Amino acid sequence: MGSHEFPRSQTGRHGTATSLSLLGRLKSQDREGWQRFVELYAPVIYRWCRQAGIASDEANDIAQEVFAAVMERIDAFRHQRPGDTFRGWLWTIARNKICGHFRARQGEPRARGGTAAQLQLAQVPELPESLPDEDQAETEGLLSQRAFLLVQSQFEDRTWRAFWRTTVDQQPVDQVANEIGISAASVYQARHRVMKRIREEFGELL
Repeated sequence: MGSHEFPRSQTGRHGTATSLSLLGRLKSQDREGWQRFVELYAPVIYRWCRQAGIASDEANDIAQEVFAAVMERIDAFRHQRPGDTFRGWLWTIARNKICGHFRARQGEPRARGGTAAQLQLAQVPELPESLPDEDQAETEGLLSQRAFLLVQSQFEDRTWRAFWRTTVDQQPVDQVANEIGISAASVYQARHRVMKRIREEFGELL
């Protein structure tokens, strides 16, 4: 991803930044919170762009435009209706940027390769207003994986292994306890600690 100018950290004004959820940190214009948000969602936005037929380098540029728009509008995000999600709100922003990218290309000079190439260049994809169910599932999986990796350094190796083996690899608790050399109760506790941290930090952004 390219560089982006984020707000300065507001930790001094708002207390300990990490005591807030990531959404709270975004709304308080915390620099490290914004960087964390980019780390979490950059692969998702890039994937949306690529699925719409945008080239790799252009997908990175559009992702930067999406992040800039989110920064400008984050205070406007609200759960106004049942089912409203941050991911759905973000998809609307990304969808508009993607469609705007294709509309802008309609005004470019004729593409090399003739009429067929020009028509392909100008075509604006018909993107759904909300994410399809199948894409929701894939997006959730990608976000979960990103969230897991972003908090991994906060835990000792045994705790992390207990969480990963039972949650991601979906291995039985007793088996994992034997592998690591801890009690089953400790495995449950480790899994709870990691999941609690993920909920505290990322909350509704997942």
